[in-house]
Amino acid sequence: MANRLGKEGQGLDVALGGFLTPSRISVGMSCVGLAERAQELALDYAERRVTFGKKLSERQAVQFMLAENAADIEAAKQLVLHAARAFEAGGEDASMLSSMAKMTAVSMLTRVTDKALQAHGGLGYWKTSPIERVYRDARAQRFEEGTNEIQKTVVFRELLRRTARGGAR
Repeated sequence: MANRLGKEGQGLDVALGGFLTPSRISVGMSCVGLAERAQELALDYAERRVTFGKKLSERQAVQFMLAENAADIEAAKQLVLHAARAFEAGGEDASMLSSMAKMTAVSMLTRVTDKALQAHGGLGYWKTSPIERVYRDARAQRFEEGTNEIQKTVVFRELLRRTARGGAR
């Protein structure tokens, strides 16, 4: 009893709030970093690669993909930062926000790396291509600190708690 954290019966809440919340925020920001690297590689490649007399960066389809990536990255980054601020402030919603941030960042990373690889074409699959490694590393983020299905469970559980308390947002 002298070494117990929290009240009896709150072990899972202590574990989730004390470890998983900051860890999920960290994974979310790692996803943002990987996505930024994928975007950087795609932009660089699009500027260098010429097909049929035009740079890839001059092709509207590539421009749209990379513009969507930029918006996706920024949106995920802001949610992760919002979750981090809530955690640092001891916010009641920090656990839910960390799950939202991790879930959103993982989904964003999947979309961004897919488009970045698409911009590279078949050369992107080669082991010698830096985008191949980023694409492969991105996949592993789906399993860190719980899958998106687990994050959805955490978020929904908190939504139910809020509804029961009359504080649905």
